[in-house]
Amino acid sequence: MTTETTEQRREFIAGLRALADFLEATPSVPCSSSEERLLLPLHTNTAVQEFAAAHGLTVEYDEDGNAQINLPFGPITYNVYGYADFDAHYARRQEKQARTWAADHGLALFPAEGGAA
Repeated sequence: MTTETTEQRREFIAGLRALADFLEATPSVPCSSSEERLLLPLHTNTAVQEFAAAHGLTVEYDEDGNAQINLPFGPITYNVYGYADFDAHYARRQEKQARTWAADHGLALFPAEGGAA
């Protein structure tokens, strides 16, 4: 682990503790009344499987074969996830985002000559 990574980790954990202390000390500030998730994207199923093996956890897979682990801490879930094919997932996400932007601006996307969209 690099010093920068170690420092970022320390700052993140300190921030979580400070948030908890603030919420506990300031009852007038609302907390979320629903379940919340902290997300840890590991990008690949292999990385999620390695994480699970290192911590004695069970991996769950969705209908697309994407892996995830949910670690509940009261109403907060630490969600570790990856994808069966991250590149394909990212390409679909980018296309969807582009099509949404185009539709929101009264435009449409069409395949380039000789290409597919």
